Formats: sequence, structure tokens, C-alpha cells
Amino acid sequence: MTASTLKPGDLVIAISATGRTREVIEAVELAKHYRANAICVTAPDTELARACDVRLTVAVPEYPDTLKPTASRFAFLAMIDLLAVASAYKLDGSARETVRRIKYNAQIHRTGKEMEPLGD
Repeated sequence: MTASTLKPGDLVIAISATGRTREVIEAVELAKHYRANAICVTAPDTELARACDVRLTVAVPEYPDTLKPTASRFAFLAMIDLLAVASAYKLDGSARETVRRIKYNAQIHRTGKEMEPLGD
């Protein structure tokens, strides 16, 4: 439903480990119909990758033990983190100030002298 409200200048970010999730692909196609831009984090050479303007692809084989964390999950999280950082560097001053305040206030509530990751 949200994809149908997008317009030129808007951006949809689609994430799918397989690139085959029909609902995600259809949401991107609908957003593109309304001339929104699309970025995806997905597997290479997939229908989702082909539907997006910018493709951030990850090809990581899965470990067969289903009880262990999936390697692709860590790869996807790294890609999303890099996308967030790159976006923050491109944002205007007020957005950077917002991120700076969040980091500052998170840090002053912690003990110790080491900088810790935001969200830890």
C-alpha cells in the first residue's frame, strides 16, 4: 500500500536475501510505476536486482547448520550499515545534527571511556 503512495523523488529500499520474494518485487515494481527510485540489498542476478535502480548485492553461501546464525544475515547487516553511513554523509546539516545528538546522548549514559557502537 505504501508503494502506491510514492512519487518521483521518493526512494524505496528493498531487502531480500533471495531476491525472489514476490511481495517485495511487486512493491518495487509498483513504486517504479509511480516513478519512485529503488535501491535493493539482495542476491546478485535476481528478479529483485533487475527491478531496482541501484543494486547492492551479496552472495554468501549459507552454512548447513540451521541453528547457527546465517552468514548472509551478517553480510546484509553490514551492507545496510554502510548504506546508512553513506546516506548520513550526504544529508544536510540538520540531519547530521540529529544523528550527532543521538550518539552524544547514548554515550553520556554509559560508563567507561571507550566509544561504543550506537545501538549496543
